[in-house]
Amino acid sequence: MEWQEKWDVVVVGSGAGGLVAAITAAYNGQKVLLVEKSDVFGGSSALSGGGLWIPNNHVSKKAGLQDSEEEALTYMEDVIEDKGPASTHERKVAYIKNGSKMVSFLENLGMQWIAAPLYPDYYPERPGGKIGRSIEGDVFDLRELGEYESLLRKGLMEMPFPLYSGRVYSVPRTFTSMKDFTNVSGMLFSGIKYKLQGKHATSIGQGLVSRLIKMALLQGVTIRLSAPLKDLIIENDEIIGVEIEQDDVPHFIETKAVILAGGGFERNEELRRKYHNIGSEWSSASIGNQGDMLLIAQKHNLDTALLDEAWWGPTAINDDGSPSFLVYERSLPHTIIVDQEGNRYFNEAESYVDAGRAMLDQQEKAKKAIPSWMIMESRHRNRYLFGSMMPRMVPKKLLNSGWLKRADSIEDLAKICGIDVEGLRKTIDRFNTFVDNGKDEDYKRGDSAYDNYYGDPAYTNPNLGHINKPPFYAVKVYPGDLGTKGGIVADEHGQALRDGKPITGLYATGNCSASVMGKVYPGPGSTLGPTTVFGYISANHIKSTMFEEAEVETI
Repeated sequence: MEWQEKWDVVVVGSGAGGLVAAITAAYNGQKVLLVEKSDVFGGSSALSGGGLWIPNNHVSKKAGLQDSEEEALTYMEDVIEDKGPASTHERKVAYIKNGSKMVSFLENLGMQWIAAPLYPDYYPERPGGKIGRSIEGDVFDLRELGEYESLLRKGLMEMPFPLYSGRVYSVPRTFTSMKDFTNVSGMLFSGIKYKLQGKHATSIGQGLVSRLIKMALLQGVTIRLSAPLKDLIIENDEIIGVEIEQDDVPHFIETKAVILAGGGFERNEELRRKYHNIGSEWSSASIGNQGDMLLIAQKHNLDTALLDEAWWGPTAINDDGSPSFLVYERSLPHTIIVDQEGNRYFNEAESYVDAGRAMLDQQEKAKKAIPSWMIMESRHRNRYLFGSMMPRMVPKKLLNSGWLKRADSIEDLAKICGIDVEGLRKTIDRFNTFVDNGKDEDYKRGDSAYDNYYGDPAYTNPNLGHINKPPFYAVKVYPGDLGTKGGIVADEHGQALRDGKPITGLYATGNCSASVMGKVYPGPGSTLGPTTVFGYISANHIKSTMFEEAEVETI
């Protein structure tokens, strides 16, 4: 093999997991190259809410959370029912023990953390469940990146002001209470202050990866964009190098270790059809996530798992074809989601992964759940934000395009949408009795603190409101996602496995790997949490096995 260059560690992918892995490896004394397929950095992490679910971290505990490693493990063992190779007891222990260490490590290098003390775990009533385990990065001034500012991945729609994912619950309810109005106004005025100061302020996912980029550069990490991984070079179950592409030319790099932290395969039409039986157009993830890591892993017969899973979530497809991932909209009062026969079939306010999976299960069962319909009553439209629509706004453009349906009766709305009229009428009548009693007898909507988080506290049940006051509205809903969650199986050290045994020097984290969370989403930040923590674990394992004696911890 004729090598063009040599590095201690090559990290593939510039999302949060890849950046944390690169920062850690560089801090540990390794010469680190980070390669990114795209011509911008940040991956799907830059498009995310920016939260990390890290149990027992000092930031949340300082904000009032009472937590412990034992409680966190109890919770993860209880809610993660999948017992596959990615969700082993050892992987969960490694995640819990190293998460809090990673938070402190990054803080010492310049990360500024903010707690989300009101944000519940997604199953807070289960053993070990808590409220307030999520953290996020503080607002970041992009000017600190210099020339890298223009290389940040941006979404289709930018927020008009920086915000915190741990306070975003107030945004859709801005005009319903003085508390919510004050909360949003505070974030808005902070945004105005930043502008007057000449700052290029950003937050959530973009803010997180931007600060991590700065930290990586300060640690001496070399970042190379437009450099896709083409192959791994493995000899005798040991990584010896990688092939990347530069300027459309193969480029061979000798290295002792590789940390794969690229995206999943959610944007690859062929792979989506093969493993999920749906298309790729409903995904909210980065368009560059074409399954490169999975295809390379399969070429080398690496172990894989959870290929039929994703970070699912109900999604509306905007009139321009872009996806709109529905988080809070479906939790608020005066709305339900039904299939084409007019039947409710899940708790609309439950975690988006569970809700998206419910849509797929219903489609497999009844064949009439894709698309489903989100039915909204006038009070929902008048009180709350929906996507980019302000309260009381009903843009003619959306009505004319057919994206938003409107009618003065449930029966007419059903006919316009092609929903079974009698089925929808019966469902709404039954749902209204639940509102009367304050209890969803079918799907327990509003029983969980997580449901209530995105609800309206002005209501007896924050998630239930009558659907009987015209006009009525409807929007098509599809089972979208934030990315796939299946891929390379890694052990508790982050090592990629083949036939259950590690490939020396090869590691995997993030959406190119099979998630430690199995088939569920335990709490806010359960994508960014694992990718960053196992990136941190991987880099430290490289140091301990290649440069020092390994240290193994148990719980």
